[in-house]
Order: sequence, then structure tokens, then C-alpha cells
Amino acid sequence: MTIQREVWEGEFGNAYTDRNVIDWRMRLPAFRQVLEGLPIRRILEVGCNRGHNLLALSDILGTETEIVGLEPNHHALEQARAASTQVAALYGYAQDIPFKNEYFDLVFTAGVLIHIPLVDLGAVLVEICRVSRRYVLCIEYFAEEDTAIPYRGHDDLLWKRNFLRHYQVQCPELTLVNSGYWGPEHGFDRVHWWLLEKTR
Repeated sequence: MTIQREVWEGEFGNAYTDRNVIDWRMRLPAFRQVLEGLPIRRILEVGCNRGHNLLALSDILGTETEIVGLEPNHHALEQARAASTQVAALYGYAQDIPFKNEYFDLVFTAGVLIHIPLVDLGAVLVEICRVSRRYVLCIEYFAEEDTAIPYRGHDDLLWKRNFLRHYQVQCPELTLVNSGYWGPEHGFDRVHWWLLEKTR
């Protein structure tokens, strides 16, 4: 187990989960903007924490869509499972997603890739691409160059990066469809987002 996984599965991750309480309804306009017109029947969030995004997606996409979250922290997983019977929250890791190739129409992360060290990032991006049939959505902190950010007393838990460039290197079959910025008015913490599509 990596240091990062150990930290996020333990008390540090539990404390993050307890702090991370938002009104998921604030995120509805942002997700509607991205998802409008996309043919999605199965969607996976890698690193769903309490399930805020799962609830928003369930509200937008309805019961006809299979909505799944993957989460390594047991405390967060309990919260996500208790939040709604309309979504599924499973224990698991970004490095080993327990689904077959191209099972989901869209796979996404929101504030998860920023916590993955560079040595593991490539494998995680390839795994995300593997289980996506068509779309990948990346919602993360942006910096043109990889930048470590001190985070609650740790220097090895948070990085801003050009995640679009990392995806394009690891998964050349992905093409950028759309991108933008969300801030607190959208229910997010100053993030960039990129919607990518498999084109070959």
C-alpha cells in the first residue's frame, strides 16, 4: 500500500470526509452544462467520498442511468451508501477498477487525481480510460507544470498539474471535447474541468 492510500484510508481520510459536507444541489447547473446531450446510461465516479456528485448525477440523469461510485475510505463509503438507494457505492481503488473494459459510458474524477503521486498517475489514467467506453471527465486543480502543494502538514498528498496533458500522453485515443472552470459559485473549489472522448 502506498503512503497516500494508507493516509486516505485512515483517520486523515475520515477527518476529510467529516469536513467535506456540501449542498450537492449547487453542483447541478455545472453537471448539466457538461452532460447535456451526452448519451450516458452508465457512469462511474472514481473516488466518490460521501457521494455528493453521485446524488447530483442521479437527480439529473434519473433512474434509467446506472450510477456507481468507487471509494477506498470505509467511513466515506458508509456515508455514500446511506445517501441514496438510487446509486451504488463500492469499495475500491483507482489503480484497480473492478469492472470490465469499456463498461461505462463516462468515467470521471473530481478532486482525486490531485492526490495521486506521479509514480502512480499514469497507471490510474490508463485504468480510467480502460473502463470508459466513450467519455472521460477530469475535474481537478490546474497548473501548467506539476506543482506540489503543502496540505494539512503533508508535502506528498496534493499536486496541481496539467491533467489534460497527462491524459493525452497516457491515453492518446482521447480527444478534448470541452473544458472550463468551476468555482465556489458552482459548488466547487476553483477547479478546471476537461471532457474527453475516445475517438479511436
